[in-house]
Amino acid sequence: MFLNNVGNRLGDRYARTGAMADLEGAIRVTREAIDATPLHHPDRATLLNNLGIRLGDRYSWTGAMADLEEAIRVGREAIDAAPLDHPDRAMFLHNIGVRLGDRFSRNGAIADLEEAIHLTREAIDATPLHHPGRARWLNSLGNHLANRYSRTTEMADLEEAIQVGQEAINAAPLDHPDRATLLNNLGIRLGDRYLRIGAMADLEEAIRLTREAIEATPLHHPDRATLLNHLGNHLGDRYSRTAEMADLEEAIHMIREAIDATPLYHPNRAGFLINLGNHLGRRYSRTAEMADLEEAIQVGREAIDATPSDHPNRAGWLNNLGNCLGDRYSRNGAMADLEEAIQVGREAIDATPLHHPDRATLLNNLGIRLGDRYSRNGAMADLEEAIQVGREAIDATPVDHPNRAMFLINLGVRLGDRHSRTGAMADLEEGKERFVAALRQSPSAVSMRVAAGRHLLTSPAILQDRQAYAIAKTTIDLIPLLTPRSLQNSDKRHLLSAAVGLSSDATAIALHANRGPAAAIELLETGRGVIAGALFEQPDLAALEREHPDLVRSFIDLRDQLDAPASARSLAAERPTLAAETEGDRRRDAGPQLAALLETIRSKSGFERFLLSASEADMLEAARHGPIVVLNVSSYRCDALVIEQSGIRLLELPHLSREALNDHVRELRTLDTLGWLWDAIVCPILNALGFTGPPSDSQWPHVWWVPTGPLTRFPLHAAGHHLRRTGETAVDRVVSSYASSVKAIIHSRRRPQHAPEAGESRNAVVVAMQNTPKQEPLKHASDEVDAVVAVCESVGLPHARPRPYKADVASALEACKMFHFAGHGSTHPTEPLESQLLLDDWDRKPFTVASLLETNLTSKPPFLAYLSACGTGQILDEGSVDESIHLANACQLAGFRHVVGTLWSVNDGLCVDMARMTYEFLRDEGIRDETVSRGLHRAMRTLRDQWVEVEDAGRGKSRSSGADRDAELRQGSEPRRPLWVPYVHFGV
Repeated sequence: MFLNNVGNRLGDRYARTGAMADLEGAIRVTREAIDATPLHHPDRATLLNNLGIRLGDRYSWTGAMADLEEAIRVGREAIDAAPLDHPDRAMFLHNIGVRLGDRFSRNGAIADLEEAIHLTREAIDATPLHHPGRARWLNSLGNHLANRYSRTTEMADLEEAIQVGQEAINAAPLDHPDRATLLNNLGIRLGDRYLRIGAMADLEEAIRLTREAIEATPLHHPDRATLLNHLGNHLGDRYSRTAEMADLEEAIHMIREAIDATPLYHPNRAGFLINLGNHLGRRYSRTAEMADLEEAIQVGREAIDATPSDHPNRAGWLNNLGNCLGDRYSRNGAMADLEEAIQVGREAIDATPLHHPDRATLLNNLGIRLGDRYSRNGAMADLEEAIQVGREAIDATPVDHPNRAMFLINLGVRLGDRHSRTGAMADLEEGKERFVAALRQSPSAVSMRVAAGRHLLTSPAILQDRQAYAIAKTTIDLIPLLTPRSLQNSDKRHLLSAAVGLSSDATAIALHANRGPAAAIELLETGRGVIAGALFEQPDLAALEREHPDLVRSFIDLRDQLDAPASARSLAAERPTLAAETEGDRRRDAGPQLAALLETIRSKSGFERFLLSASEADMLEAARHGPIVVLNVSSYRCDALVIEQSGIRLLELPHLSREALNDHVRELRTLDTLGWLWDAIVCPILNALGFTGPPSDSQWPHVWWVPTGPLTRFPLHAAGHHLRRTGETAVDRVVSSYASSVKAIIHSRRRPQHAPEAGESRNAVVVAMQNTPKQEPLKHASDEVDAVVAVCESVGLPHARPRPYKADVASALEACKMFHFAGHGSTHPTEPLESQLLLDDWDRKPFTVASLLETNLTSKPPFLAYLSACGTGQILDEGSVDESIHLANACQLAGFRHVVGTLWSVNDGLCVDMARMTYEFLRDEGIRDETVSRGLHRAMRTLRDQWVEVEDAGRGKSRSSGADRDAELRQGSEPRRPLWVPYVHFGV
């Protein structure tokens, strides 16, 4: 008895500190106690049980199967030695169940798991409701049921596991020593259910419970590492759903912390390493940082090396390593990586039972790698096997499984490869069928379905397909569902980059199918400007919330179920059967439910157009102030969709093509490009509108240009043959404005103009950055702002000069009527949300596009933002052109009614003249909507005329009086460069 008591106390200290010396001592003295106890002594069963507990603890630390086998043997001996009415019999049954569950986790023998469930149920039935051990027994039953669910995917097991997990927490006092474990395990179960059915409420609750468990666990407690690992998994799942980088970064941090707290030879360490590798692989997919991929491969190898060859998780870990090696091959083309990826993929499949739920994912991933090798060496054997395993993966996947769309797409790609090689029409037809099935796979992630739509819409045969318009409409209607409302704009932009160009192709397909220009514009408007569209939706949602709060809650819940991005390809440690799943049964029903709900909402008075794109009547009304010209650029055809008050018409542009745009995009600033724009695009449109020469009076016609794709970079307003003096230029015929979409024009015009309240002061906020840290000085920036201030004072408009720091300028904008910035601008080459106006603290607290989008001025919308800096209306990132994300558009979305921006670098000296003349026009004609665009237009024509005079005089190049206002100084000035061109107007 004394030896046993010492063993228990040593076991307790081990449970708190993890000191192996205590555990070894506990095992030694408990063996001594058993040896000193007669076979039929009434305490012998208790001593055997305690030895089983200690051996099980040592197995959990070392993974030594001999300990686990002995723990099970002495546990059975304890039960055999205990009478049926022994007061501790329930505990003995529970403990042997735990050990059998451990053996199942190690060898996958379902008989062990079934016996564990049976024994644990027996223990619970034998335990009074208020017994202190009941919570622990219930928790163990939940673990066993969850393990069986992982093997069989029977939802009844998972639901019962969640139920008994909640019962366990309810049965445990707040100060129960196992409370953190109970919270964590219920969190795991809810995470599993999220992975199956996609309900965000389950995932959010799992994260909350796991955080609570961590807070209840001392810093140096041996269980803390496991809790951190589980929190990392849940956060990783949320990242896979929302693409929010903050979750992924925290997940990586949590799992690193778990690894750091785990001894080198602890059996859990391999699983933690695998999870870290999964998350690093996700981050590599997002950022393309090779360091992440290299580390993911390194920790994957470490985990596999530390895992016995018969371990049931080994197959999933081999699969993860294969994915990372495949990614590295895609990056650097090293065949050794591809060969190893194929090898470990085969090993993973060989180690996985035929009916295991992960087998389909393993087959799919092997097919991807074989397809890669076919693309490299052209070996038909690889392509044939890729198709074969692709078919096997689909056959092994339930019809409503969320990964089915991904598997269908991969098989479709391989069939397309075989068609390209052999010309077999059957492959082409089957490939199309697979893509169509993926597009219609409602339980799958929206991003996967959009990817299927891209394959279809970019197929060479799509224009001959009678289903083409239906496919186009289905695909484009999915694009707004890619991004949940709660997501950060940077994460939304990342997701939407996968759909860039699709709406333009869909529009071309609609026109080819003779669906008419209105239907074509509707497709274009639906698939572009989604981030802006979410801001435009807010008034509709706010109105619905005021009138029908129950409907708006249902709408948001259903939409959130449909907006998940693609699931991870990897299989996470400790739950390999479900880590690739992202959606399920509820999601399958969410689409039809959302459609029915929208019908209900639109049946309510005042909500007939709820979240719909602009009606044809709305578009015609928007053209009341002048025609709107939507320019669609697609590889299939290029067209102008001209909206006038009298109707919408189509104007084909046979001389405009993607190839021609690519030829000229490198020479945007040249006279040749301006002439080509006139001949191919602008002149035919203006002639069709009846604007065939300079206006005869002061009432200049006004045209709004809505370019798409690469055309967003071109200066349509400056198109023409300026040196011919024949009026064959846009600036000699019309006033030009730009818009990112028709809905942007409509939304801006509907935004009420703010009437100042009594005593309210609205002023001009002016910022002159003559000297910017780490940038070239701009000697004319102060002159420009002085000229602007002089005009403002002449019309009685007070001005403010905030300190040139982000916080001060942002605060000043809240009470401004006009904002004028003269300084350096910086266009980010890959992340347009990081483009910025450079203030004194730009390298610490940048004043970026993202900052402006977070600055909501719509309650008191200011009138004008004049951004006299380089590239404030410029997009360099190809994946962002459909979203029109740049500084000028950000100002308009933040609330400014008008914005003057620039398409590229501007000349410091010329900026003074352009701004002075524009503001003088506002002074003379009044500060009204129409005078901003007309003022900029007149200033541009004046400077253009001066430039032409210089050219005619034969001086060889245009005026140059200082540096460009770019964060990177552009050296020199090319001859005959028309420096007046890049200034543009966005607004109503």
